[in-house]
Amino acid sequence: MTTTQEPVIRPDRMWRDQAACRYGDAEAFFPAAEAGPEYEAQVALAKAVCAGCVVRAACLAWAMSELPYGIAGGMTEDERRQHRATHRPWRQRRPSGRPVGASAAEVAAAGRDAIRAGWSPRGAAQAFGVSERTAARWAAQARAQHGQDQEQAHEGVRG
Repeated sequence: MTTTQEPVIRPDRMWRDQAACRYGDAEAFFPAAEAGPEYEAQVALAKAVCAGCVVRAACLAWAMSELPYGIAGGMTEDERRQHRATHRPWRQRRPSGRPVGASAAEVAAAGRDAIRAGWSPRGAAQAFGVSERTAARWAAQARAQHGQDQEQAHEGVRG
């Protein structure tokens, strides 16, 4: 009897499951043109997908430290490079601060993702510019979600 195992999903990357680009053409986020109207049109199409994405803040936080090329979180590689040069350093390889244009819900989602990735609530509060009480609430929500995910995983094994 053979058993199949569920794929292991790292908690700090769970936001990808909700990304608007998940089922689209990945090449759309890496423009073939290098400049001019064709490049601008390709960038505009990718950014339109990002604009409606519910995990845009988490994606941008990831892209700032992990993605050297392409469009992610609504920014091109040049925009991310410029943002890093003019804002708080992102060299810590973790999401930092409120991404440009992020809503409160997006910041909260990125904060919960950071806590699931091992950040302390105090560190998340400082990085995302919220109170420690808010970050503690994010930690409680992340723990509750983790518990629900565990229950669903066990139900799948039993059923």
